[in-house]
Amino acid sequence: MKDFLRLLFIAILSFVIVGVAIAYTRDSDVLTRLTSAVDTSDLPSLKFSKPAPDPVESGSGTEIWIARPNVDQWVGLAGFPDSAELRFALPSGVKLSSGTLKIALDSQLSEDGDGRVTVSLDGIRRGEVVLDPGRSRHEIEIALREDDLLSDALIVTLEGRGTTSGGQICPADATNSGAAITLSADSGLSLFTDDPIDTRAVRIATMADPARMAFGSDTESQALAIWARQDLARKGMAVRFATDDKAPDLVMAQSAGSSLTLDAAGRIVVAAANGTDALRAARMSGTAAPAPRAWPITVDQLNAETLLKNFRGSRRWTVPYSLADLPDGLMPRRFAIDLKTSTLAPGNEWVVRVSLNGHLLETRRFDGQGDTISLSVALPADIQALSNAVLLELIDTSPNESICRVGPDAQAQLLPTSRLTPQGAQPSEGWPQMVRALADDKIIGLNVMTPLSQGAGRTAASVLGAFLPVESEVVFGTEAEEASARIELTTVAALKSALRLAGAFSADTQTIWLVVPNQDVDPTLIALSDPRTSGLIEHLDDDAAVMLIDR
Repeated sequence: MKDFLRLLFIAILSFVIVGVAIAYTRDSDVLTRLTSAVDTSDLPSLKFSKPAPDPVESGSGTEIWIARPNVDQWVGLAGFPDSAELRFALPSGVKLSSGTLKIALDSQLSEDGDGRVTVSLDGIRRGEVVLDPGRSRHEIEIALREDDLLSDALIVTLEGRGTTSGGQICPADATNSGAAITLSADSGLSLFTDDPIDTRAVRIATMADPARMAFGSDTESQALAIWARQDLARKGMAVRFATDDKAPDLVMAQSAGSSLTLDAAGRIVVAAANGTDALRAARMSGTAAPAPRAWPITVDQLNAETLLKNFRGSRRWTVPYSLADLPDGLMPRRFAIDLKTSTLAPGNEWVVRVSLNGHLLETRRFDGQGDTISLSVALPADIQALSNAVLLELIDTSPNESICRVGPDAQAQLLPTSRLTPQGAQPSEGWPQMVRALADDKIIGLNVMTPLSQGAGRTAASVLGAFLPVESEVVFGTEAEEASARIELTTVAALKSALRLAGAFSADTQTIWLVVPNQDVDPTLIALSDPRTSGLIEHLDDDAAVMLIDR
């Protein structure tokens, strides 16, 4: 009897197992009805503890906000793969108690796209975010460590990987052009200090960005402010003239007890001699490289990117330079290019294209089996301006083997040994000759002859920064009258009045040149004795600023 019951139990159990298996494999709702009949709330469950993310410390004390570099320019990732590097300067002389890196990304991916962005601090991965198709915004907060706060600068690297094809059909453009990730302008560093706010170091660190500078109402104050604004801008620090309803952070002085002092109102007094250098060093420690002092000039001195990067299809570098920032005011005439590249499959080639200010200069092919590329390109004088940019493009011509296969990433680096050289004939007229002549004078006097409006002062600072040699010593007031070369700022109305009396000083105008702003291109440079001068200024606004160069 026991054996019969045992066989019966085995038969029933087998029937249940086979029935459940058939119901499951046939996608029947039998299994659903069976499981729904069971109350799972009473079943035991295992709970696993999840490691909590590192908390972002809530700051206390005085906050110092460091906006992302180049806030007025687009910064981000274009296509996949791509990367971008940011250098945040930490204020010097301030003891920081805590800080947070705040990254805001506005991404646009095609509907079939997907990808991720990795955030690294000083080469160490500290954050990662997955990108959604379409338009989306991602905000990342990374608490800074103690060793992060002790350095002069924080290097933040963004690396993007992904695709815009949904893994179905490979795009014809292997660079995945259906992706753009913008680093939002509200990204930056939020730092906190317990230092007293009325100290000079904290005052400098907590200034508005851009900082506000007093413009002044007398001519000597305006000359100092105009010079300081263009000098700081060329060193990477944005400054604006304070409006009537805003108290200025900075006040320029011809001489002071030290380079930087605090006045009774808590404003930072900047001495004309070495004061702007001290201010930049305190506000932006270790960010801007000093101006080149000797030829040849390597690309790293011009803030060109020299990091190794992965790419598909093509890779571009921009090398910017201004004539007034180069030694002796000389114009570069050749660009020697050194590239380090990965090797391509046999039979494939690299194509290198070089252009200057939108003009194609040269295109060459190189064997893809080599790991270095070197070429020297002439830089024509007639297409160079006061401000220039050389665009270098490296193209991988390797074909895709089929429409559904994207080639491997290539790698390339613009070596820091790439350089500009001045060998060749220098122009004998126009702005190149004037910049070179002013650089030879060494000491230049700067005066404001007629009080200017703030708008005219902004224009004057922009124009002055375009041609004033960076190595020149600029003097003001009575010293400016004794300088061998002088730059006088005045209004169009005052210049017109002076030209009406041209007969009284026509003999003195042979060495005077007129500088007139010309929107976004180089300002107009014309001899004051030129008959076309009167017609040039005839239709200008009477309050507009113009300059006279007397040397």
